[in-house]
Amino acid sequence: MNTQRRILFIILIALGGLLLPRRGRTQSPPDTAEIDRFIASQMAAQRIPGLALAVVQGDQVTYLQGYGTDGAKQPVTPQTQFHIASLSKSFTATAVMQLVEAGELDLDAPVVRYLPDFTLADPGAAEQITLRQLLNHTSGLSDGGVADLRLERPATTADRIATLHDAHTVAPPGREFHYTDVNYQILASVVETASGQPFSDYLGAHIFAPLQMTDTVNVLSSFEVAKEAPALPQGHLLAYGVPVASGEEQGYLGGSAGVITTAADMAHYLILHNNGGRFGGAEIVSPAGVETMHTPPAGIDSDYAMGWVSHTAAGGGGGDGADEGADDGGGRRVLEHNGILSTFYAETVLLPDTGQGFVLLYNIHSLDQDLLGYPPIKQGLIDLLTGGQPAPIGFNVGLLSIVIAATTLVSVGFELRGLWRLPRWREQAAARPWWRHVWTLAWAFTPAAFVLAFPAIVLSTSDRAFGYLTLYRSMIGVMTWLGLCAVLGVINGLARAAWLVRRR
Repeated sequence: MNTQRRILFIILIALGGLLLPRRGRTQSPPDTAEIDRFIASQMAAQRIPGLALAVVQGDQVTYLQGYGTDGAKQPVTPQTQFHIASLSKSFTATAVMQLVEAGELDLDAPVVRYLPDFTLADPGAAEQITLRQLLNHTSGLSDGGVADLRLERPATTADRIATLHDAHTVAPPGREFHYTDVNYQILASVVETASGQPFSDYLGAHIFAPLQMTDTVNVLSSFEVAKEAPALPQGHLLAYGVPVASGEEQGYLGGSAGVITTAADMAHYLILHNNGGRFGGAEIVSPAGVETMHTPPAGIDSDYAMGWVSHTAAGGGGGDGADEGADDGGGRRVLEHNGILSTFYAETVLLPDTGQGFVLLYNIHSLDQDLLGYPPIKQGLIDLLTGGQPAPIGFNVGLLSIVIAATTLVSVGFELRGLWRLPRWREQAAARPWWRHVWTLAWAFTPAAFVLAFPAIVLSTSDRAFGYLTLYRSMIGVMTWLGLCAVLGVINGLARAAWLVRRR
């Protein structure tokens, strides 16, 4: 009898182990009231007008919520549409993986197999670039090597390929990581060729429809937005801590940044990547395909997989998908990506160890929020979902806006003081040799020189290329400060230089 009891006990323990969820995949339902309080406090401090959130656990949507207002002053809901910018890259990667599994594409085949007209300034480099390298951003292409990044006109995927004939690589294909939208724009054309469908139609039929993403569309350029997403509200710029509703910059988006969607729809997409490629009982992509998309390339110093950044609580944050990271202190694996347009910001996070994930959709973007606003919100949500507590709000966007405004006023005051004191300077300068004033003149022109060099400085430090309009819209306060100092400095410098010339 004793033996029978022992056997029964062992059987019950074994069955219990099978029936209980696996360790690391269980998590209590999110405390939605605490999440709401956290989001509300952060939105006020970080000057965010509207935000939509979706949280998933395994194959279930556990929370959907909208906060604040959109560009038309209407309440944001889980059904409010947003640009998601570079989050679109994982949709392109998913489309490529579907076609790979259908036997239509080979990840390690050269692009020219599918796009015979694809070439670069170095035809030999073009012939070496593979689909996998485009997906991993290891093709050797970069923003600095492509002259026409935005294609500010109505465009097709063929138009984009045609503009790359004079582009050059900055590294041999397969050697280095360089994040650029161009890689995924090329992939959009590959999807069209392999599927025989327009890129947007393919996404609609093979990804949006099976995932029941009923409020999601894709556009190739911003010129299509009014037609394809007429209900899309405007996003916002940030000017000295005040959100200002504004239209988006015009440009080409196909493959890299063209998806317009909602938090409710994005929850379904997160489930696909959180559930081994399945949604609602249907397999959209195989588990092996999902794992491939989530795995960075071997032998390359990069955490970028295929439309996802994969790391283990590595620290950092910010950047356009390529250099993100959240140090949650738990040593857990994190999959994430962000997306940036001039008036929208989006972020996805998956925590494979707990089976959780979330998406944050913002209707505002600024460099201030890149640095101080979005990272603490992302990290705070990770903390709340994994049983921790968010850090207290520290130095934030609201305070930074005050600092920038004060700095601008002080700097402009000094420049105006210099102009006011020109007569006194002339009296003092008359008693000195002219060459002793060279450094004074150089200092006066320094702000203007810095403004002229600013796009090149940004490119050299971030590997991303931005024009003056984009830079101004992303940091209105800073660029206004630099611009005023540059103009007043040039006026001051020219006035002094003219007097010195006349004196000689």
